Amino acid sequence: MDTANQLQRKYGLLMTFAMVTGTVIGSGIFFRNEVILATVGSDMWTGVAAWVIGGLITLTIAYVFASLAVRNPEQAGLVGLSEHLVGQRYGYAFGWFLATIFFPSLTGILAWVSARFTVILFGWGEGVEGFNAGFSGYTYMLALFYLVAVFAMTTLSPKLAARFHISCAVLKVIPLILMGVVGTIMGLVNGTTLENIRYVSDYVPEAAGYLASNPFFVALVATIFAYIGWEAVLNIASEVKNPKRNLPIALVGGMLVIIAIYVSYFVGIFSAAPLADIAGAGGVINAFQARFTEFAGTALFVFVIISCLGTLNGLMIGGQKTFYALATKRKGFNPDLFSQVDRVTNMPNNSAIFFLLAVATWIVIYGANFTGWYGEFFGSISGGKVSIFDIAGLVPITLNSFLIPVFIMTMIKQTDLHWFNRFVAPAVATAGASFLIYAVFYTQSGAALFYLGFFAIVMAIGMVYYNHRKATRGNDEIEAELDAMKDVAIEG
Repeated sequence: MDTANQLQRKYGLLMTFAMVTGTVIGSGIFFRNEVILATVGSDMWTGVAAWVIGGLITLTIAYVFASLAVRNPEQAGLVGLSEHLVGQRYGYAFGWFLATIFFPSLTGILAWVSARFTVILFGWGEGVEGFNAGFSGYTYMLALFYLVAVFAMTTLSPKLAARFHISCAVLKVIPLILMGVVGTIMGLVNGTTLENIRYVSDYVPEAAGYLASNPFFVALVATIFAYIGWEAVLNIASEVKNPKRNLPIALVGGMLVIIAIYVSYFVGIFSAAPLADIAGAGGVINAFQARFTEFAGTALFVFVIISCLGTLNGLMIGGQKTFYALATKRKGFNPDLFSQVDRVTNMPNNSAIFFLLAVATWIVIYGANFTGWYGEFFGSISGGKVSIFDIAGLVPITLNSFLIPVFIMTMIKQTDLHWFNRFVAPAVATAGASFLIYAVFYTQSGAALFYLGFFAIVMAIGMVYYNHRKATRGNDEIEAELDAMKDVAIEG
């Protein structure tokens, strides 16, 4: 067997656990809390409920995949398990979605968020009339730099990228735990928590273009992005040592730790400063500076940026292998090109380069939110209720839609599983995924329909390449057989 194009098992339990916690804990817990606080207002318990329920749904989904990965270690990725349980064409479609929409869009958002927080940290553009850190030239310049820098590290030095990811996984929990503990205690002592709970606003809570008639649904949708990322560890399942032991521990244990940290941090942020100062853009740094003094708060905010970069690194590690995963199955366009692995770094560099291009494209699409490109369009079709194309809040529609058939087929096909893993967990995961889909449609109906139309076009292109490759392989095989027959004839 040719091992030149095979990835080696090089990640132990520590790296696998860090991949889950380090990839999930990132920008979402920081900048999505601004949306949640602006939406739930003084109703702290609605925000807590959103974080807990969103986390438990994600935990259930991750648990199902952990149990499947144990039984099918060689097909532990999302694509492999979907193909194994639902069918080859379905697995390919899921892989195409991950490669072109899911991982590139989220990676692009992480590059943008890291840059936005950096601009806020240094105060670039402050005092300029109409300045917005979301779409400033500083932000996009830094986003491009961060993207290329992390790409270079993950492709040229995977070991350095792994060490960076583990370091970030440790560093990023420091501001979260400190804010969770200190913010909550001090908020109760000085009365800030009770003042915020009693805070009465003169307007109906709304958050950045979302329909906020049901604040819980808006908050729940915001938490979905913060819990996304555990899927990346399945993309490196073939590189995990002892996957039967390490994958379940990393996925389930990691998610439990994350839920606890997220809830604690949200209560700490809520208690850190007056609600008017922390709800909306810039709320995170305001909370840290208010609770830990300006200098200490700024220092901790640096850790926030490191946290975002660590998540960017994790998504890049997992995402740049998506086209490679399709190519190794001889699917998609030009599998010979994208299945190549560098002999020195053991990285699928061609797949990584194409992934970088896809990420850059999604940065442009996401960035258009802040230039008003979508406002008039979505405002007209939603009655003025939705004015953004928030891909972070829309991707869960299709992600969870892809997962539901896998859960159903688990109940039908996985006869070797324990009854709880075969029936109860997949059923609960199906209900949870369906509920998340409903929540997204409820809060972003107009944008959701637009996104599904875009999704359909991208998937149609992918299926054309699936059929094309199938036909091409058939012709190639025929030509090879003819050449072999000619050789036999010549030798005869």
